[in-house]
Amino acid sequence: MSMRLIGCVSTASVCLVSVLLAQTPLGPTPHTPDLLGLYPGMPARDARTQLQKHSANVNVTSDSPPNTLNLIIPDPMNRDMVRVYLTVPPTDPAVWMIQRSQVFAPQNPMSQNALLTALREKYGKETLTNDKGGGGLYVYWIYDQSGKLLTAADAGLAGCSGNNFVNYVSSGPPPMPNTIEQACFRSFFAVIAMLNRRDAQILESYQVDLVNLPYAFKAATVVADANRAAADQARRNQLDKADRNKPKF
Repeated sequence: MSMRLIGCVSTASVCLVSVLLAQTPLGPTPHTPDLLGLYPGMPARDARTQLQKHSANVNVTSDSPPNTLNLIIPDPMNRDMVRVYLTVPPTDPAVWMIQRSQVFAPQNPMSQNALLTALREKYGKETLTNDKGGGGLYVYWIYDQSGKLLTAADAGLAGCSGNNFVNYVSSGPPPMPNTIEQACFRSFFAVIAMLNRRDAQILESYQVDLVNLPYAFKAATVVADANRAAADQARRNQLDKADRNKPKF
């Protein structure tokens, strides 16, 4: 991360110093796995273009915060939603998580078998499965940082979730992550399918996430460093102003 200071400008005895933080690239990431052609590390502009390809009638929208691209197709028979989460400056805005979900009307069912078959055709044999009974079925495809699918992984990684990291991307990672968080931030690059079942065969809805937490952690760390640098500069400015505010005796 590079930093540049603009000269001090005095107005009514107030010195204003601006700190400009240049955007920081986070480095390349593998383009596979992908979800709807979107992948972690994809530049925000390219992600918007790719996401828009999935609808000729509904426009991609943006939210901030959190910094996201959204495509919501409000079909009452099959509500289809895609949300793409982006890193924030001073990093170059890029994708770190993609979520795709569908909600099915009873008249337009999808079976658990149909969904899992489609996922396995795209991603291969799953790495982990966690059946929570009434809490739904969770299926994981876990990758190393080169994008290679792992045939086995620590079952503790089933406790990882990109949803828990959404706020950290703009504020910085937790200063004292617990043991599970440390493992997630270090190695959790995964596709997660969450199946909400109407019965043993038929789905009420599902959500599939593609998330690279080490990539998100790196971006959040850059943000935290930038925030600290800005706070330190503001404190130095305040002290400089206080030192010049001498009383006359």
